Amino acid sequence: MTSRRKPLVRGESLAAAGFLAPSFVGLLVFAIVPIIGAFVVSLLDWDILTPPRYVGLANYAEIWRELTHGETLRTVLLNTIYFTAGTVPLAMAISLAIALLLNRRLWGVGAFRVIYFLPTVTSIVALSIVWRLMYNPDYGIINRFLRLFISHPPGWLADPNWAMPAIIIMSVWTGLGYNAILYLAGLQGISSTYYEAAKIDGANAWQLFRHVTWPLLSPTTLFIFTMSVISGFQVFTQIYMMTAGKPTPQTMVYVYHVYSEAFTSFRMGYASALAFVLFLLILVVTLGQLSITKRWVYYGG
Repeated sequence: MTSRRKPLVRGESLAAAGFLAPSFVGLLVFAIVPIIGAFVVSLLDWDILTPPRYVGLANYAEIWRELTHGETLRTVLLNTIYFTAGTVPLAMAISLAIALLLNRRLWGVGAFRVIYFLPTVTSIVALSIVWRLMYNPDYGIINRFLRLFISHPPGWLADPNWAMPAIIIMSVWTGLGYNAILYLAGLQGISSTYYEAAKIDGANAWQLFRHVTWPLLSPTTLFIFTMSVISGFQVFTQIYMMTAGKPTPQTMVYVYHVYSEAFTSFRMGYASALAFVLFLLILVVTLGQLSITKRWVYYGG
């Protein structure tokens, strides 16, 4: 019996390998090889136009000096943290509220689910252009509306005090649909028996949310929070399309700084080293998040 089963197991293994091969080749060619190549470049002094020169860890040493004694990189990092801290909690709270509303059995709720999800499938470049026009201080629709109530509305993207909040508002709106759908899937995966048991014990609406919904949504919350933080640290397109890092340095974020060093200053080695430092930073933050999950994430049945 065992000898008959060996060819079957071998055939299943070969079939599985055949199905996995395209994905593995794609991962190797478009992810692993470029990562290795970028690390090699981070050890070079290279401006694209002249032959590269090996400098070892000099680029990383320069990053350390800039962090400890300079201002630009620290400002860039603080701006990135500011963007992430301003976007993630607000987007998650609003997305959860929308998901709770969409989880009700109401007329037309399916259409609202599609409407909220539309920004997610729309090009972020197109959305950035539209929001840049909306934020225009002279003819933008936002300031036209605000002039009904105040005489001097903000300059938004041209104002150093409002440029980053404006991008945060746009980014929160853009990500609402995706997070709301994830929360909605989590809500629909919660068995109604939990709510029935809690109601029998006399729980009100807030107690149902606090002691049933929120704990059972904690795995979904962990996933959304982790992915949102990673996305926040990698923000680029909105900055590039809406402000190009101006008014300097209020909207100069980390990835835009990497882009600027690589394709404006042509310091490819230094830019690659910056990218690897960002990778390590995101790795540390993500591992830190996962290390505390046992305190608040409940994987209930």
